[in-house]
Amino acid sequence: MKPLRFIATAAAAALMAVPADISASDENTQYRIVGYLPDWHYEYFNELDLGQLTHINIAFCDPDENGRLYCEIPEDELKGIVTEAHSSGVRVFAALGGSDGCGAYLQFLDTPGKRADLNANIMGFCECYGFDGIDLDIELSSSHQIWNYYADWCAELRVLCDERGMEMSTATAQWVAKKVSPDTFALFDFVNVMAYDNDEDRYSHASYEYSVECLEYFYENKNIPMEKLVLGVPFYGRGYTFDGELDWNSYMSFAKIVSMGSEYYSADICNGIAYNGAVTIARKAELARNCGGIMIWELSQDAKGEQSLLKVISDTLGGGDPVAGDVNGDGAFNTADAVLLQKWLLAVPDTELKNWEAGDLCADGRLDIFDLCAMRQNLAG
Repeated sequence: MKPLRFIATAAAAALMAVPADISASDENTQYRIVGYLPDWHYEYFNELDLGQLTHINIAFCDPDENGRLYCEIPEDELKGIVTEAHSSGVRVFAALGGSDGCGAYLQFLDTPGKRADLNANIMGFCECYGFDGIDLDIELSSSHQIWNYYADWCAELRVLCDERGMEMSTATAQWVAKKVSPDTFALFDFVNVMAYDNDEDRYSHASYEYSVECLEYFYENKNIPMEKLVLGVPFYGRGYTFDGELDWNSYMSFAKIVSMGSEYYSADICNGIAYNGAVTIARKAELARNCGGIMIWELSQDAKGEQSLLKVISDTLGGGDPVAGDVNGDGAFNTADAVLLQKWLLAVPDTELKNWEAGDLCADGRLDIFDLCAMRQNLAG
C-alpha cells in the first residue's frame, strides 16, 4: 500500500504520492533475529522476551584438552534454556570458537582421524542438550594454519548435521573470510556477518555505511545470496585513543550507556564511546529487510523495557506492534516524529519516514495535515 502525502496550505491542498518498495510477499518474510547468549552471563536468559528472537546461540561451546565440548552453563540450566526456548519456537545453536576459544581447535583438525573424533564429540554434545544446530565462530587471521583444514571440516560437519536434521551457520567478518571459499560458505544455512569492531573507521566501529559495505562484500566476493546473510549489530560501544585509533581496551554495554542518561538511547556517541543507539539500530533493521535478518552480539548487554534495542529490532522486522506516531522508527513517539512528518508533508528534500503507517493516526490510509494535528494534540497531552 502506498502512503499518500496530503498537506494543506493557506491557499490550497496538494496531493503527492510516494513509491512503496515493500511488496506483500516481503511483508510475510520471516527474518532471522539471532542473539548470542554468553555462558558467563547466561542468567540473562530469564530477562528475554523469546517472542523477539528466532535463534539463540550459546557462546561458547569449545573442546577441552581431550576434544570433548564443554560450556560454562551448568548442565541442568543449559537443558532448561534449550527446552524453554523450544517451547517458544526459538531454535538454539551451539556456538563454537569465539575470539578466545578458537585456538583450541587446530590440534583436533589436522588429520581426518582427529576431525572425525572431534566431530563425533560435537554431535554428541548437541544431541545431549537438544541443540538445533551449530555456529562456527572461528576468528583467526588469514595466515593461521586452521584454514588449511577448514573447508574439509565444514564439509564433514555438513554431512553430520544433515543426517540429524540440524542447521549450520557461521559468524564471520571480512578479515576472517579471506581464506574461506564461496564453495565453503555455500555449506552453511546462513552467515552471520560481524559488521562491527571496524578499526579503520576513526569515528564509529559499527557505522551504517560499514554494514552496507560488509553485506556487499559477502554478496559480491563470496557469492552468498542476500537471504542467507544475517547482519550483525553490536549491543556495546568502544572508545578511541587520543590518536583517533580504536581503543580495544574500552568496552561499554548499551545498558550501561543509557543508564548515564535517557538522551543516549537514540544517540550514537556517549562520552567518547561510539555505539549504535535506537535510531541507527532501526536503520540497520530496515537494511536487514534486504537480507536474511539481524544478528546480535550480545543479548546480555541490552537495556531493559522500552529502552531495549532488541525490541527495536523485533518491532522493525515485524515481531511487535509499532508505536503510534513513531514515524522515525526509533521505538518511541516524541517531538522528533512530529518535526519529521511536517518536513515530509512539505516535501523537504531527503526527508524519509521509516514507518509511515505509524503516522496514520486518523486511520484513513494516508498521511496529511490532520495526522500532524493529531500528533501535536497527543504530544500536548
